[in-house]
Amino acid sequence: MKTIITLLYILISITVWSQSSYEIPTKDNIPETLKQYRVAIEVVNFPKKNHPIKIKDQYYWKHNTTILCTESEIRITEYGAYLFYNDKWNLRKSYPLKDLAKTFLIEKHKMLQGQPYVWVNNWRVGESLFGGWAMWYFIGETNNGETVCGYGTIDTTDKPLN
Repeated sequence: MKTIITLLYILISITVWSQSSYEIPTKDNIPETLKQYRVAIEVVNFPKKNHPIKIKDQYYWKHNTTILCTESEIRITEYGAYLFYNDKWNLRKSYPLKDLAKTFLIEKHKMLQGQPYVWVNNWRVGESLFGGWAMWYFIGETNNGETVCGYGTIDTTDKPLN
């Protein structure tokens, strides 16, 4: 019985994986959730095209993410990451707001006007070598109560530097 269950699990996993298609997202293809808000937060990932480096048995896609609001202070209400596959952005993870203080050094979820915030070691780590597109997103509220957003993409490749 265990053998049958294991084989079914492997077959289902292969089927699901093979049905995923990994394309390059178009500029106007953004998650529906973000389309409803005005962009007021700049999000930049560096480097934009991110090649992995292998250390022991792990691959590291080393990059950083910077966010900035120039027109007013913004209180972040949600942030996280999407992955692009099957011709759409799929939510990978929404992060707890308490993590803003340790990752981006944003105190009390409030971005100050003109102050850049950087998550220096925002790295993807894994044992498997595969590329794909990710998008970091941020949703927040201005001082006058308007809900705004920001997002930035990053291309993680399957071409190791070493």
